[in-house]
Amino acid sequence: MSTNLFRPYLFTGLHILSWVLLGFIMLFYIPITWNVLLPSVFWLWQMIILVLLIIIFYSNAKIIVPKTIIKDNTSPFLVWVFLAVFVMQLIAYFYTSETDLHTKVSEVLGFKKYRNPYFDNYVLMLTLLVLGISTSWSMLQYWQKAAQHKQKLEQDKTVAELAMLKAQINPHFFFNSLNSIYSLTYTDVEDSRNALHTLSRMMRYLLYSTEETTTLLKEAEFMRDFIALMKLRTNSKLTITTDIPEKIHDYPIVPMLLLPLVENAFKHGIHATDKSEIHISFKQNGNNLEFEVENTYFEKTSTTDEGGIGLTNTKRRLHLIYPHKHTLTSGIAKNGKYKVKLQITLE
Repeated sequence: MSTNLFRPYLFTGLHILSWVLLGFIMLFYIPITWNVLLPSVFWLWQMIILVLLIIIFYSNAKIIVPKTIIKDNTSPFLVWVFLAVFVMQLIAYFYTSETDLHTKVSEVLGFKKYRNPYFDNYVLMLTLLVLGISTSWSMLQYWQKAAQHKQKLEQDKTVAELAMLKAQINPHFFFNSLNSIYSLTYTDVEDSRNALHTLSRMMRYLLYSTEETTTLLKEAEFMRDFIALMKLRTNSKLTITTDIPEKIHDYPIVPMLLLPLVENAFKHGIHATDKSEIHISFKQNGNNLEFEVENTYFEKTSTTDEGGIGLTNTKRRLHLIYPHKHTLTSGIAKNGKYKVKLQITLE
């Protein structure tokens, strides 16, 4: 923020410094190295040239280039360059003719006669140099602004997409949980009350987890509540095993990142009559997190949710938030079960 605040002053200071340096070279350094006493009309001419060059520089950079080259219209720009050179040469000719500058400087330097009184190579060189630098500077500014604008659009798009993905995940989980509790009310009222209490605690977490990041500890607690809630609705044919350590080294993590993987297992890894298994493993080594979810795969009735909300959104969120810092694999393992494995480096 402080860098952006002082950037205009920095650019202004660099411009002033550049013109002071050029003015020093034109008015002092070159004439002093000649070791001669120059006429006053020479010093006046050097100052006139400096002022004209400043006018040409900013006219070209702020007006001409944005309206010609940047809009892919080079013909008017070439006309402008020709006119700038011509006008500078015309001014130089009238000034030197009126003041007889070339003759006076030639006499001081010991030359018999100025080679070409009608064409000033010195003015031509400075004019073309200033036009070239101002054109390059204007184009560079345009490219920088275009790049910053593109970057801002991409950031805004990413933020909007992440908000949309999170908004999709929360209702998805909410309605599934309510359906589970609704089914439970027919079998055990006390368990349904406990489930509602657990769900209210979880929804309170969702309500206040509007920040971009939460903590790994809170996410693990939320996952335990979810698993406990899902156990209430399952039958005896389902075996749930978890390996989630009590002691977790806390690191920032985006909310609701791990839950869709667990939810997916409960959604597709349970059969009404056959035995089912779900295993959830949570391992941590410093800031490296390894999360695995393995569930029974039923070929005829199970789908892997590859095109659904849960796993698809998780992949998209990982791609947006943790690029090049994660690996996510899913598919049928050698033991015939469906396995999802996430490895992620947290910061």
